[in-house]
Amino acid sequence: MSLQLNSALIAIAAEFTGAYTPYQAVQISPGPDGGVFVASTDKGNIACLAFDPAGTADQAINVLPTSDLTKAARGIKTAEREIAITNIAKETCTAMATVTTIQKSANKSVEVPIQLSAAEFPPLANAMVSIISRWGKTPEMSATAGRYDATYLQKAIKALGGAHTSLTFSSLDGGPLRIQSADQNIVIMIMPQTAEAIPPVPDWLPMFAAS
Repeated sequence: MSLQLNSALIAIAAEFTGAYTPYQAVQISPGPDGGVFVASTDKGNIACLAFDPAGTADQAINVLPTSDLTKAARGIKTAEREIAITNIAKETCTAMATVTTIQKSANKSVEVPIQLSAAEFPPLANAMVSIISRWGKTPEMSATAGRYDATYLQKAIKALGGAHTSLTFSSLDGGPLRIQSADQNIVIMIMPQTAEAIPPVPDWLPMFAAS
C-alpha cells in the first residue's frame, strides 16, 4: 500500500488546516479515474482542494502535517518534488514519507515519519456539490458580493504565490471566492463572512477616470 504525488500540494494544503480535530489533517485520496486529490479545511472558513493527475494512490489517508513534513515537501521553483508514502499502518496511525527533489544532476531524497489522524475527514466533498452546482448557473449579473477576511486572502496568496506566478480570482455572488493556479490543479476556496449588496462606485472614482 502506497501513495505517490507532487509533495508541494501537501505543503500548500497544510496552510489551511484547523487547530482542532477533525480539521487538523490533510486528506490524500485516489481520484475515481486516476490521479490523487489533496484537501484541507479549517472548519469551513477556508478550504484547499488540489489534484495531481500524475499521482497514484490505492487508499485515502488523513495526514497530520508536521513542520518536518511541510518543510521537506514544500515546492521550489528550481526543481520538482514528489512524495511517496509507504508503510501505512492505520492501526497505529503511522506511515513513512520519502520526499525526492528531482534535479538534472542528481536526485536528493529525505525520509520523514508521518502521523495519521484517526478521525474522519470533514464532509468537504458534500459541501462542494452545491457550490459547484451554483457555479454552473452563472448569473448574468451578480446581485451581491462577499466580504472576505483579509487574513485568509493573504494566506491563500502567500501559499500559492510560492510556486505559481499567475493566479485567477473568481467570486460566486455572495458566496465563496475561488483562487486557483494557472494549471488549475490547486483551488483555494475562501468562504465569505457575509453576503452584502454590491456597493456603489465611490464618487471620486469617476472623477479620477475623467481627470
